[in-house]
Amino acid sequence: MILYEYRCLLCKEITEALRDIDDRDDCPPCDCGGETKKIISAYRVHGDMQPYYDDNLDTHIQSKQHRQKVMKQQGVEENFGQNWHTSAVKHRRQR
Repeated sequence: MILYEYRCLLCKEITEALRDIDDRDDCPPCDCGGETKKIISAYRVHGDMQPYYDDNLDTHIQSKQHRQKVMKQQGVEENFGQNWHTSAVKHRRQR
């Protein structure tokens, strides 16, 4: 089920309704009795994570991309299978 928003053509009130994707154009009536029309809702973009201090990298991390950049600069590789926030293990790269 997806949450859709509908605007009343008479009073301009916005109504929310949970609908299957196939029923999204089945507009519910407004409380005032007016006809509603489906509107395109604004959405909120969430960051990939909250900033934090990584003890293993000894720096503040702003995003996953920033963490990857810092790891590359420090010659650090991910130790998969553990908590990714604390699993950085320093390795010397073979060149």
